Amino acid sequence: MKHPWPPAAGTKRLRRKFSVNMERTVLELRGVSCLEMNDLFEPKKRIMTSRSFGSSTGQLSGLQGAIRHHAQRGAEKLRAQKSLARAVLVFLKTDRFRPDQPQYSPSLVVELERPTQDTREILHAASVALQKIYRPHYKYKKAGVMMLDLTDQHRQQLSLLNTPQTDEDPQRSQQLMATMDALNEKMGKGTVRLRLPEKNAPWHLRCASRSPRYTTNWDELMRAYTDEDAIKKRKSI
Repeated sequence: MKHPWPPAAGTKRLRRKFSVNMERTVLELRGVSCLEMNDLFEPKKRIMTSRSFGSSTGQLSGLQGAIRHHAQRGAEKLRAQKSLARAVLVFLKTDRFRPDQPQYSPSLVVELERPTQDTREILHAASVALQKIYRPHYKYKKAGVMMLDLTDQHRQQLSLLNTPQTDEDPQRSQQLMATMDALNEKMGKGTVRLRLPEKNAPWHLRCASRSPRYTTNWDELMRAYTDEDAIKKRKSI
């Protein structure tokens, strides 16, 4: 009986075509230990949040909403792994599957004044980057924000110019962000945000074909009808 898994050469091809994680997954399924438990909880060296738009848009206001959303989400992930970012990258992409449209895929890195996990500072840097790379007359299909040059918040290198007053600002910032995260964890993700997102914005995902969320959303629970209820419903139609 032939072994169901590909030979070693096959895993090398998987690594070249996909990634080292794919190769490790196949080897793990074979019973070859490749992943240490600590590897799964290693802090990321960079954090990216991005998403393709429900429909293409060339409006700056729509792109600003998408960048704000990704920047806030990235800052939350940054705080979750107790890291600080030294720089923020913002990128835009047009639809590469539409060769009939002009293509433009810019990106820009903005260095932060100090390593931070404060959503406000990250939002400001992301907004500056977007203003510099945005060009009208293009239809953008994707945008994203990446946190770069991450460092452990407990191993931050302090400046010789720091004073007791400058040390108070990060402490107040950390307390504010911790309060926001605690409220969002208790009341639901997105309860507390900096500036509400625009409703029905082009960058929102289209979910017309999504299956009902029977087990996670009270408003979408399955409904049971009796024969009498079904008859009344048909008559009303």
